[in-house]
Amino acid sequence: MIEPVKRSNIGDMIVNQIKELILEGKLKPGDKLMPERELMEILQVGRTSLREALKVLESQGLIQRSQKGTFISSNYHDFFSDTLMYQLYLADTEMEDIFETRRIIEKELTYLAAQRADEEDLNGILIAVQGMEKAIEMNDQKGFVSADMLFHERIAKSSKNLVMNDLYNSIKNLVFRVQEKVVMVPGVMNESLEFHKKIYDTIKNRKPEEASMLMLNHMLQVQRFLKNK
Repeated sequence: MIEPVKRSNIGDMIVNQIKELILEGKLKPGDKLMPERELMEILQVGRTSLREALKVLESQGLIQRSQKGTFISSNYHDFFSDTLMYQLYLADTEMEDIFETRRIIEKELTYLAAQRADEEDLNGILIAVQGMEKAIEMNDQKGFVSADMLFHERIAKSSKNLVMNDLYNSIKNLVFRVQEKVVMVPGVMNESLEFHKKIYDTIKNRKPEEASMLMLNHMLQVQRFLKNK
């Protein structure tokens, strides 16, 4: 499973090999790495190089170290989704690209949420809807965007699909930038709220096809609002 590494860029190669094993599922959350001496023998590296690599992995949140040993972190997936998030955030991303991506990801997330959401999930989605209602009453655009973002995050979590949830989290900063622009369009908050209420109802009533189509239409509506701004 773990192979000897070449002498160039030893620390980086150790780090990359551990990352590959995690991505391939050969190392899972909670798995304990073998003791340093055994790792040194298998990797054919020195103690200094190994410890430097472990420090890098720990700083990235991929492993956790304690007196009991070194373990694969339970939230290691945050590192991979965060890495993609920063790459997308810093890139010169076109608005159309964001909407296309949202339509694909969120339509399916909503479909899955309508099948898998439990009572806690449904309550979380409802709280987000109520937050949007309150923001409209207060004419609070910033509060509306925050509640709107929470609504979509709760749906992503309710899908129970870790990979797709991570994909959504990787683009949510881009979504936030779009929402900040859209919310300034007159009438958009009320229109958006109505869509969110219907989406919540269809998720609650276990209607995946209807819920996913409502989410798709909502995405298209938001895009139209932005184009007509």
